Amino acid sequence: MLAKVAPPSNDFHALARYLVRGKSGTPDPKRVAWMFTQNLPTDDPLPAAKYMEATAQLSARTRNAAYHLMLAWHANERPTPEAMQAVARQTLQMAGLAEHQALVMGHGDKPHPHLHILLNRVHPDTGRAWKTNHDFARFDRIMRDLADAHGFAFTPAHAFNPELTEALPKLPDSPATYAGKRGAPTLRPQWSKAQARAMGERISEDLTMAATPDDVLDALAQHGLAVEAKGKGHVVGNAHGYAKLSSLGLTASAKHLARMVGTMPSQPHSTMPSRQHGRTVFDVDAVDIARAFQTLGLLTEEDVRQAIDDVKAERQARRKPSVAANLMATTGLTPLSAAKRSPSRSRAAAQGRVPTGR
Repeated sequence: MLAKVAPPSNDFHALARYLVRGKSGTPDPKRVAWMFTQNLPTDDPLPAAKYMEATAQLSARTRNAAYHLMLAWHANERPTPEAMQAVARQTLQMAGLAEHQALVMGHGDKPHPHLHILLNRVHPDTGRAWKTNHDFARFDRIMRDLADAHGFAFTPAHAFNPELTEALPKLPDSPATYAGKRGAPTLRPQWSKAQARAMGERISEDLTMAATPDDVLDALAQHGLAVEAKGKGHVVGNAHGYAKLSSLGLTASAKHLARMVGTMPSQPHSTMPSRQHGRTVFDVDAVDIARAFQTLGLLTEEDVRQAIDDVKAERQARRKPSVAANLMATTGLTPLSAAKRSPSRSRAAAQGRVPTGR
């Protein structure tokens, strides 16, 4: 038994129609096996979606209030509809969602038994939205407890059970598979954590405390690996798989990079871009460099915070009292800005203008 969370949406109606009809739009007679609702005055999926959409308006700040959760069993297991409904209710109860509106539907069009929960994140009384942070991990713990209680086989979510998935590779997800079928290089598996650590240990043998980023790239190349950009970070891989750069644990050169960043002269950091040769250019200081190394997995968050503190201290040292401030402190004179400003040239011209009639 496992739980899978789909990306949340704003469209309750689209999700309700999908639960009833599927992607093809033609309903399968075996698709809807049973259904029930929670905290809703109707069991009809489409009117239930309208009620949930109206309730979601109570929270003007909430986006993606339609939450989609799936619970599935192994194909060899045959839970009864009553057992599946009990698991669904207990799942919502243990997640703190017993007072929220929900549409629960069991499907029978797949070899494995499974159900879908269309949930309204906005509470119907308080108008507060249920927070989704760490939702995968929370539902994974709930599935473990309910599987033991009901005698089902528990299948862990890949990322949240390191004791069971330490040596298991991570296969491409649905978006990566979809892109791979259209020519994108996204069908490679992600190497397991244990394999990534072992690879990092072999690469670290070729590095010293004086290693530079170029030395790291050369060491990776000697093992047939290359650094590639992926999302907001970087990965190390070849044609057969990849691993996050931070998972390799290349700490041999991290301390040296931290010292190197700390000794670099920082430039005044400006949030306003400047124009140079027709393009936008941003100033770069030691903090930017430290953050860039952090994305490569070569520096830690502590190193970035140290770089920030160093830049702050340097800026404070550059700030000296102005001449006007020293003059005020020694003579007690008031600044000229306190005096009334003289009228502008346009106002003076307007005051001296003589109106003319037609």
